[in-house]
Amino acid sequence: MKLVVISPEGDDPREIAVLGALLAAGLGRYHVRKPRWSAVQLEGWLRNLPIEWRPRLVLHQHQELVELFELGGRHWRDEGSARLPHAGDSAAGGKVVDAGITSRSVHDLANLRAVLGHYDSVFFGPVFPSISKPGYGPAPDFSAGDLAALLRGRSEFQRRTEVLALGGIDADHAPQALALGFDGVAVLGSLWQAADPVAAYQKITQTFPRRAEKISGFHGAKTPIMCLTQDGLAIGPVEQAERLCAAGARWMQLRMKDAARHNWIATARAVVAVCRAHGATCIINDSVDVALAAEADGVHLGKLDLDWREARARLGPTRLLGGTVNNATDAARARAAGCLDYVGVGPLRFTATKQKLAPVLGLDGVRELVAQLAGLPAWVIGGVEASDLPALRATGAAGAAVTGALYRDGRIEENFRSLLAAWSGGVAPSQGQADDQRTRELISR
Repeated sequence: MKLVVISPEGDDPREIAVLGALLAAGLGRYHVRKPRWSAVQLEGWLRNLPIEWRPRLVLHQHQELVELFELGGRHWRDEGSARLPHAGDSAAGGKVVDAGITSRSVHDLANLRAVLGHYDSVFFGPVFPSISKPGYGPAPDFSAGDLAALLRGRSEFQRRTEVLALGGIDADHAPQALALGFDGVAVLGSLWQAADPVAAYQKITQTFPRRAEKISGFHGAKTPIMCLTQDGLAIGPVEQAERLCAAGARWMQLRMKDAARHNWIATARAVVAVCRAHGATCIINDSVDVALAAEADGVHLGKLDLDWREARARLGPTRLLGGTVNNATDAARARAAGCLDYVGVGPLRFTATKQKLAPVLGLDGVRELVAQLAGLPAWVIGGVEASDLPALRATGAAGAAVTGALYRDGRIEENFRSLLAAWSGGVAPSQGQADDQRTRELISR
């Protein structure tokens, strides 16, 4: 469940300090709503913020500043009509084309139904009596049953828009919003009217599903295969995710080595949207900052990336964190860290998709490391083929993280289904029986 914070309307002497603490605690998106400020005032305020905060800020007014500061996106208020599509929309898909998040507010079910699929995010409310506007609450004809039916009956296209509950959101109402089928909540009054806004934020996050619940769900029929995107293909990461999720993949890891930061964040947001539409989990390789800016489900860090405990502090309590384990020392460190949700164990064998490859483990090495992890879920990576999966499953591994074998010969859907069938005990196709030399040749093409 996602939590978005909306700024106070005017000057609040606590705002900058609170915003810094919220971002440090893992807040993915902060909506800057200053209806009485001039463009000059808002520009001056933005210039005083740390640059690294900018990708997580969404503007409600003076949206020309979004491009100037490379902010996270823009939000449109409800205009009493569906308002779609507008200039800049994609003629093919109808979705707003923008480098950042596109968001808007609606206040009735008809308009909510109309905008689904056309924006990244929609605030719907008030769902509960407003805290910041006394006397303002749900419309007399509001039906929680009708709202829940609409949210739960969304099509794949409609689920590209996350729907956040607005109005009266506090620690008591956030779980109720989740029960109605909302994807998250937008919080205003319960934070800024609290004596300690950061404590109020943390109290709400404590009502969200725990990471342990998320990771336990990965041990189902469709999640043993973690699908990694691959650079250098004829199709980009977004189309890779589209095809894999449509084929049944429910766990994607976005890898973009040496990508420019702005492009990385924009691509990550698009991949997250694809995964959200399919009910899949999306994690980002290497970067906590990109994971937070894209509001991904988590991050995977190698041994040379950010320290795992520091990463956990920055991600907050609800996002997933995975780490790389190549040997017994790494396994001991992973256990001692106490903050990882899973690990990637490898490499099983040689793979040309990974630079600076650690020593190859082989099946026996994988088995030893899985045992040393003492129950910490492990996904095996590094040259994994469909023919390896029954033996890997027997080691006690939770699954396999795969890239090269997924994209071979462009048969993405067939390759994924073969991998899934092989893990489940089905028969993999003959090309999955290739020896290591053939695997090296195909992957390196």
